[in-house]
Amino acid sequence: MEYLLDTANLEEIKYFNGKFPIVGVTTNPTIIANENGDYKKIINSILAIIGTEKMLHVQVLGREADIIIKEAELLKDTFEGNLYIKIPVSDEGLKAMSELKNRGFNITATGILTSQQIVMAAKAGADYMAPYVNRADNIGGDGVKVVRDAFDILSRDKNNKAKILGASFKNVKQVHESILAGAEAVTVGSDVLKQMIYHPYTDWSIEKFESDWGKVYGSGKTLIDIL
Repeated sequence: MEYLLDTANLEEIKYFNGKFPIVGVTTNPTIIANENGDYKKIINSILAIIGTEKMLHVQVLGREADIIIKEAELLKDTFEGNLYIKIPVSDEGLKAMSELKNRGFNITATGILTSQQIVMAAKAGADYMAPYVNRADNIGGDGVKVVRDAFDILSRDKNNKAKILGASFKNVKQVHESILAGAEAVTVGSDVLKQMIYHPYTDWSIEKFESDWGKVYGSGKTLIDIL
């Protein structure tokens, strides 16, 4: 199971990269634009935080395959890191995925709302396919079912190595159900990612442990103080 952080905010990336077991960061043009800064500086700053081993997913903007390929080449030449090129699923996008895969690029298919888009992208050479779970729900679909159906289809292919990367989540339940449905990876915003480890009784338990301990060994004391 792989967890990624969906943001380009440097403070959020520093926090979660230092405390949570994330394997990378995902971005898109909207997320980058929200930071309202120099593109190169933003990408290089993210890479400086997460290092060269963790994944950084960056998205192209072209609609024609030749433009998508050129953008991918520029990204690879400009930045040093474990880059995954995000390409929306379309006829030109699939064409670009196949060509770039043959050239050794890492590819993430994005803009996905259906199971067949996931399967097509996998066959075109994508390493990850990112279905928009909450967005599918918002238009009357079933984002978790999209994940489940695609996982069932891809599971029949013993040679398949592509992974479903669940995306577009608004709550922990969507994340959890997508994982149960077969998503091998999820990318989550900072607000939802924090909620994934929160429970009020966990906080209560910690406070109870500290209170009981303090009555015997002294308030605020840890094992460092007594061993």
